[in-house]
Amino acid sequence: MELKREIYLETTPLNEAIEKWLRRLESQGFLKAFPGEKVIVSESIGRITAEPVTARLSSPFYHSSAMDGYAVKYQETFGASETSPKKLKLAEQAVYVDTGDPMPDGFNAVIMIEDVNVHEDHIEITEPATPWQNVRVIGEDIVATELILPENHKIRPVDAAAMLAGGHVDISVRKKPKVVIIPTGTEIVEPGSNFKKGDIIEYNSRMLGGLVSEWGGEPVRFRIIPDNIDALKDAILEAHKVGDMIVVNAGASAGSEDFTSRTISETGEVILHGVSIKPGKPVILGMVKNKPV
Repeated sequence: MELKREIYLETTPLNEAIEKWLRRLESQGFLKAFPGEKVIVSESIGRITAEPVTARLSSPFYHSSAMDGYAVKYQETFGASETSPKKLKLAEQAVYVDTGDPMPDGFNAVIMIEDVNVHEDHIEITEPATPWQNVRVIGEDIVATELILPENHKIRPVDAAAMLAGGHVDISVRKKPKVVIIPTGTEIVEPGSNFKKGDIIEYNSRMLGGLVSEWGGEPVRFRIIPDNIDALKDAILEAHKVGDMIVVNAGASAGSEDFTSRTISETGEVILHGVSIKPGKPVILGMVKNKPV
């Protein structure tokens, strides 16, 4: 096959190139929100909510003690003072509770253990309690039906905790866009190979894959494709079946073995080739069967 030297179809200013590319992506429907999929809450950190998340139950969902001490009915503590301690009968008027224990029915305050003098059948207190003193009331943190997270929110660890506290085990998150990364070049070799002069270690696809993961996508790395237009064409068409977007690494400059522009134009459409930036001037943006390349 006769090798033809590539030329840049255009050299587009960066802002203009971005606007042109975004317009095309939007016209193809690529900028629409991805559909949702169910994941368990503990594995949802970093994902994007596909719908609003509301609490299924309150947290706490029962009145609970916030301290170690004695649950009491605050009305029965009126009049307690240092000069006139108040006696409360154990089991009837005072029930021992640990932090987090449910409050006994009808009891509405907790007196800390260090503020109580304990006797065989009663306790003594030297000041009155107030309503719901040292009690975590129902819904103190989250109220049932309350909005926990809005749609299209990036989930943080604290968000996952709130969803679990609100009664969720799994939630709907946006599917991750799959980005197929195709490293190209006859001179490119895998890390750990037996190198010879002229070889170049392939590391860019790993870096690009890391960026895709960091930005919320799912990278799919293809094997290294040699400088062969038919092999590259086959790889792009295969990538089209696998991913939502394709990134071809290298093969876009003006060298005689840089086939990417020709391959994209033969399998789809080149939107632009060449942007007024350095590094990055040879960048190609195109579409193959309605998927961005």
